Amino acid sequence: MNHAIIVAAGRSARMQGTDKIVADLGGKPLLAWALEAFEQCADIDTVTIVSRKELFNGIKALAGKYAITKIKKIIEGGKERQDSVLNGAESLGNCDGEDIIIIHNGSNPFVSAGEISACISAAREHGAAACAFPLKDTIKKVKGGFAEQTLDRKDVWQMQTPQCARYGILKEAFSHALKNNAHHTDDAAMVEALGKKVKIVPCSARNFKVTTPEDLEMATRMISGAGNARAPRVGLGQDSHRFSAGKKALVLGGCTIPHEQGLEGNSDADVILHALFNAISSALGGRSLSIISDGMCKKGITDSREYLKAILEDMGDGKWAIGNVSVSIEAKKPKLEPHHDAIKKSLCALLGIGPSSIGLTFTSGEGLTGFGRGEGMQCFCAVTLVR
Repeated sequence: MNHAIIVAAGRSARMQGTDKIVADLGGKPLLAWALEAFEQCADIDTVTIVSRKELFNGIKALAGKYAITKIKKIIEGGKERQDSVLNGAESLGNCDGEDIIIIHNGSNPFVSAGEISACISAAREHGAAACAFPLKDTIKKVKGGFAEQTLDRKDVWQMQTPQCARYGILKEAFSHALKNNAHHTDDAAMVEALGKKVKIVPCSARNFKVTTPEDLEMATRMISGAGNARAPRVGLGQDSHRFSAGKKALVLGGCTIPHEQGLEGNSDADVILHALFNAISSALGGRSLSIISDGMCKKGITDSREYLKAILEDMGDGKWAIGNVSVSIEAKKPKLEPHHDAIKKSLCALLGIGPSSIGLTFTSGEGLTGFGRGEGMQCFCAVTLVR
């Protein structure tokens, strides 16, 4: 089970009298944006909201208005954020130690369902995980109003939420913090204090915490403009290759599949990644794979994962994130169902999204086409991109 704890108990001291949780953002309360992402995320089983008593009725009304059905309880927060998270965790009762607890700030409105799934997947594999994005500006350590040291920014990431951990690890982290009277500014720090590693899950720079009036203004600008800036985009991509006469590895979704024949092409001829590239490019209003792959092939770059990285960089420029991916392959041979999980795991790693956000199906083609007669492979891919 995956249980989310949404923290919305702060006093908004830096908001100059405005309670940010219920502040208007694009015509609806700021908290509603985050709740909608958790509602849309197929990996979330339950949501517990930790807030102040005077906000309970407003949150219940908000849940009804925006059809938020996963909320199981609303409970009162504590003096500090860490206390509020503890209240939320204790309210879950006797969870299984392997259950994943997802902690999110209600004031991070632009988290995506894909980021939530990716964080859950990473926590399930590594024990604990947290969303963050790398800093682009020069970072300095300042003392007494003067620059003291320039930090290497490649090692500095800005932490955001969600932050996830197995219930057993989170319970141990809270016990350690209480025993040592330690107060941490985020949940990952509590886990780190145990000597455990926290996997960093890259997220969009759009997933930031609204703390000041300036932050709220920036968030408002991000969703303003013509139409609904949060409306998803849909892209469709296709690719096909015949089997190679020479000896070549068969690569699908970045995963090498045991087979006597590979697919013909200047690159590794990965039909899944080629179709995926075209789908993402189409959703962005871009062009076909050959626009970049031809030049990269001439430079000796034949790994289709490198082509995908290029389009993901264009997509991820703080604007779009992958919502979900649907992949369908037509091929008589080889039998691909035994390799379903390996291909999906590879795609999850390449895209930074959870397994529930990727659909992967295979059809033999029944001999009706060249692909169905075993002459090659065809792949169709559909993607949704979300803000």
